[in-house]
Amino acid sequence: MSGEIDALLARTFPAKYGEMVISKGNTAFGVCPHHLLPVVYRISLAYIPTRKVLGLSKLSRLARLMARGPRLQEDLTHELAALLHENLDSQGSAVYVEGLHMCMAARGVGAHEARLITSAVRGVFLELATREEFIKLVTADQGRLL
Repeated sequence: MSGEIDALLARTFPAKYGEMVISKGNTAFGVCPHHLLPVVYRISLAYIPTRKVLGLSKLSRLARLMARGPRLQEDLTHELAALLHENLDSQGSAVYVEGLHMCMAARGVGAHEARLITSAVRGVFLELATREEFIKLVTADQGRLL
């Protein structure tokens, strides 16, 4: 993990709140590691805190920082979920990523409207009801990526 990400995850506050915290629809930009073409992501992140919460803007910044550079969307999704669960000592974390990959849109595939969707869950989000609540909240009224 980079020093910048470590510093960002250290910006926590004591809290008694024990319900789902969601940052929904964060736009981030990355690069396909296979074709070196841009990827536009819409990333939603959630965690259920135990004793501390992350500063409000930090979830969005974390999504943008982690998405930079060549990285598989699947890896980005799982790495974000792991960071939120482990570094925040949360009860659980969940990440939902929708990606518009220019390698699919601009190349011979011609999949101009196709989006890749990935998700990852940790801790209490492994329970079906918690996972369903998260997915319902982040996909409601989401609209199109571009």
